[in-house]
Amino acid sequence: MNKAKNWFSIREYGSKKGISLLLACYKFGGRWLFAGILFPVIFFYFLLRRDARHASYLYLEKMHHINNAFPKPRVQHCFLHFWHFGLCLLDKFNVWMGYIQRSDVTIHGGEYIADMIAQGKGGVIFTSHLGNFEICHALSEGRDGMRLTVLHHSQHTAKFNEVLRRYSRDSQVELMQVGDLSIGSAIRLSEKISRGEFIAVAADRTPINNPTAVQLIDFLGVPAAFPTGPFSMALALQCPIFALHCIKLNGRYHIHFEPLSKGEISSRKQRETILATLMKKHVQRLEHFCKQAPWQWFNFYPFWPSDDTDNQP
Repeated sequence: MNKAKNWFSIREYGSKKGISLLLACYKFGGRWLFAGILFPVIFFYFLLRRDARHASYLYLEKMHHINNAFPKPRVQHCFLHFWHFGLCLLDKFNVWMGYIQRSDVTIHGGEYIADMIAQGKGGVIFTSHLGNFEICHALSEGRDGMRLTVLHHSQHTAKFNEVLRRYSRDSQVELMQVGDLSIGSAIRLSEKISRGEFIAVAADRTPINNPTAVQLIDFLGVPAAFPTGPFSMALALQCPIFALHCIKLNGRYHIHFEPLSKGEISSRKQRETILATLMKKHVQRLEHFCKQAPWQWFNFYPFWPSDDTDNQP
């Protein structure tokens, strides 16, 4: 890995009061007031977070190399990338406050999940930091039997989630804080799967307690370090595995469900090969959707081990 900080070593910016203020501005003043308040917040963040700014530049640079139609990155493009992230926060508020519902979302491959629910089966859903996974909160509304547990690391989401819960409606989404999977949490997840529930886990962040537990896989033309943990966990649960990508196109969110594995039981000899195949397949689909929505990749930390972080713009 490079000399840059890992994502989990970068402290959380913002405060509960600041997030609450943004929510209040939006609730009482609408989108335009929210955007007016958000702009200096994003600009302040953009100026202070040199590491995130540089990570944005590196990502945009790789996107340009694989797609000449995408602009060669300049400083203003990095800020535009941050601004898209800010607008994504607005949509997160919209979801939790009930302003985005199932009728506002186009679902592709929803029949896979519908079949699973009808059969009373659970599964693992791989997500990423592309687009807006919070839209799945709207997905769970009105779908009987769709119970979703989202695994997340609380260090970077504690303040945000604490504020959102004040505005949240009743839903079938549970947030489960995990730093690293223990035996106890693994048993709990297995029980959820056996009850026909779904587990969602981001599959594009290096593990906190074991940052070397990764595999290098080509992503946007350069080998990137993807964690083996989520994939090993999914295979160990021996259940169907899906990829979920939620991107915004022409003002409307599109949720894409894609089956990656049926969760067949494999021998230890086969497991390493199956793991590598599963990871490669997921990364290829992630790259596909990144190309469709290039401004919506919100991984503002050094992602490619080969990147030189000593000379940041």
